[in-house]
Amino acid sequence: MPSVLWDAMIHPLLNMSLTGVIWYQGESNAFTNTDLYNCTFPALIADWRRAFHAGSDGQTRPLFPFGFVQLSTFRRQRQDDRFPRIRWHQTADYGYAPNKRMPNTFMAVALDLCDEHSPYGSIHPRDKQNVAYRLHLGARAVAYGEKGLVFQGPYPTKVVVDGARALVNVTYGQELLLLLMHDRVFEVCCSRRAQEPCQWVPAPMVSASSHTVTLSSPGCRAAVSRLRYAWADWPCEYRMCPLYNKHLLPAPPFVIDSLH
Repeated sequence: MPSVLWDAMIHPLLNMSLTGVIWYQGESNAFTNTDLYNCTFPALIADWRRAFHAGSDGQTRPLFPFGFVQLSTFRRQRQDDRFPRIRWHQTADYGYAPNKRMPNTFMAVALDLCDEHSPYGSIHPRDKQNVAYRLHLGARAVAYGEKGLVFQGPYPTKVVVDGARALVNVTYGQELLLLLMHDRVFEVCCSRRAQEPCQWVPAPMVSASSHTVTLSSPGCRAAVSRLRYAWADWPCEYRMCPLYNKHLLPAPPFVIDSLH
């Protein structure tokens, strides 16, 4: 229970002076209070900052850096979207960190480090070297203020729907390293009317440049209203998601809810 975890494992440490926190995300909230996590996770960070600052008599900074690992993979064939929803909610629905609701934070994406045959179970992938490397980049940039250091994978800056040709152009702010073309990692949601529930269909990648990926939406017989990427428990094989930057940092999953 949350109160037991707090009383037994956090409260006894409050008088210690912390430099920062690293949080390795578990899977429990994928099955309990899933869609509250965009509120509860930022609230936990804010509360820990307040509590440790007060408990250490001000020796712990009130906005100490907080790094976290985005939820990894579990089951290759899982059909529901609970894992990607938690990954999205870990960022307070921004898709990246830091952001306005989660200042002085940084994130390590881990959805491409799947390990189906891990002796500890697939929920515990063995490759922690890449997790640590991605966290250390974030710590150098956010906690230690190293300027010009790239610590996040590429994220979309613009999406343009070409309805006449059934194409969607997704532009990224970083130069892309394209590992492979993928038929299902991007999906679009199509609806005929604004209030009508839309249906998700694959949007195959048809071309790519240094900053833009072009998708086809042949299964969309209505307006494309939403777009998402890597929205699956197990979106790709080990270190083989389609999009990285030149520093081999993977593009994080995202969902964009309103396209025009």
